[in-house]
Amino acid sequence: MADYIVSARKYRPARFCEMMGQEQVATTLKNAIRTGHLAHSFLFCGPRGVGKTTAARILAKTINCENITDDFEACGQCESCIAFQRNSSFNIHELDAASNNSVDDIRALVDQVRFPPQTGKYKIYIIDEVHMLSAGAFNAFLKTLEEPPAYCKFILATTEKHKILPTILSRCQIFDFRRIGVETIVKHLQHICELEKVEAEEDALHIIAQKADGGMRDALSMFDRLSSFSERKLTYASVLENLNVLDYDYFFKVTDSLLSENLTQALLLFDEILKKGFEGDDFILGLSEHFRNLLFCKDKETLKLMEVSDTLKQKYNEQSILASGDFLVNCLHIGNQCDVSYKMSKNKRLTVELALIKMCYVNSVLTLEVADASKKKVEPVKEQTSEIAPPIIKKAVTASATPSKTEKKENLGSVAKPNTDNKPPIIISKGKKVLTIDSLNNELQNPKEGGRLAEPEEEKYEGEILILNQENLLTLWETYAAGISDEKKGLRMSFATFKPELSADMKVELKVQSDIQKLQFDEVRKGIEHFISKRVGAEVEMSVIADKAEREGRKPYTEKEKLERLMEKNPTIRKMQQRLGLELDYD
Repeated sequence: MADYIVSARKYRPARFCEMMGQEQVATTLKNAIRTGHLAHSFLFCGPRGVGKTTAARILAKTINCENITDDFEACGQCESCIAFQRNSSFNIHELDAASNNSVDDIRALVDQVRFPPQTGKYKIYIIDEVHMLSAGAFNAFLKTLEEPPAYCKFILATTEKHKILPTILSRCQIFDFRRIGVETIVKHLQHICELEKVEAEEDALHIIAQKADGGMRDALSMFDRLSSFSERKLTYASVLENLNVLDYDYFFKVTDSLLSENLTQALLLFDEILKKGFEGDDFILGLSEHFRNLLFCKDKETLKLMEVSDTLKQKYNEQSILASGDFLVNCLHIGNQCDVSYKMSKNKRLTVELALIKMCYVNSVLTLEVADASKKKVEPVKEQTSEIAPPIIKKAVTASATPSKTEKKENLGSVAKPNTDNKPPIIISKGKKVLTIDSLNNELQNPKEGGRLAEPEEEKYEGEILILNQENLLTLWETYAAGISDEKKGLRMSFATFKPELSADMKVELKVQSDIQKLQFDEVRKGIEHFISKRVGAEVEMSVIADKAEREGRKPYTEKEKLERLMEKNPTIRKMQQRLGLELDYD
């Protein structure tokens, strides 16, 4: 029985025109040979299995060829080419830096460089995994790499360019190899299937190409293993089973469940996926990729970005008609949030299930009728519900940081005030509770957050109109502060620390001690002005001043002053000191 040769070696490119996915490198090297502008040292960088060492071997073979063709390829028939193909060439040396990385190894190489080639034009050294050389070896190599003899060429290859010393990089002509595209890998696999008489479904080859992640060598290794397992017949099902890849059909089924608001079916499908041994993050990443492909189907320009077979493109196109762009963008947003929080979550399954629940909410909200702001009266909203809802965004725009309030109605939806882009927010009514898209996001992130930061512009005040004086100003100040939520303790403390003053021209002035405190009040200044203006029946302007001079002139509290201040706030301490007859020591 003849010795078996793996496909990665058997079908290794031997000419520049056979370098798939690296056409830019092949063209540059051929032009350098044509013009005679060959550098003395090259550095080939890129991921594993994309053809760096292969390109180095082709370059070495071509520049030593005795009869270069008109398109500047090696002839393959001269003595030099034949010796290279038999691995018996004395002019081309390959060194693995992973196992020959010491100073002595490099010194031995430098000693060989002194002797010119007996036959051929150049003496070529191919050093693979050059980043594995030690620092001492790099330093021993510097002088030779910078000024080698005219007959010597160095070709270095690495997968980790960042580990190479800058002094080495500056002495080399650098070529960056890119990952090979899915379509390119599929075409090459189809060509090999024809030569090896292997039957393969196009979808099966696409799965292999995607799993290879841009590496042709990895794709060929998987191809060899799968063709042996399936007795030279590659099917979509057999490839999924052996490569442990989640079937696309699951994502189509889950999406159908979400579109029809069948949450039970979506959760059961997720449970089935987990029982097959897949992790939750694999599922959510695959589902996000599925939504991405559906979104790309909606535009002919982005259709080319989908790396799937023509059969799958047809299925994606059919489902994309049923899914709106808003639905897909919101689901992508939820999926991305789930992926970010998945690793930190203690209950990972629940994290994914919550994401599926939110996705079902998306379809419910986005399919409700949106009131036309130009035809229907915009009703003021007065009450905010605290029901937790999934995060919904509209037109891929993040929801407003300030949740809008809603008006109670019996079993009827309410129309909220139009937003800045003249499109009213979508709302959903549940009995007496009315949810808006703006409030959904805010309630999810801070379900217990409440309190006043800014008064709504359309609020109608029906209370007593007060006279604007210092006493009423302080009363209104304390009333506003009382409405601040417990989550805003820092702001509430600032309200208690600093008090406004009414100037002679009836303007409100607030003096604070730092720029940070000024910024804190500037953020809520509009809301304070609106709150006071409604209650005094006139427009009130408020200015916040950072009084640094007062802060710098103030002396630090002494120990006695600190204790006296503490006793003022807590009279119990003074009573305990008097009852126990304690003497105070301030030293």
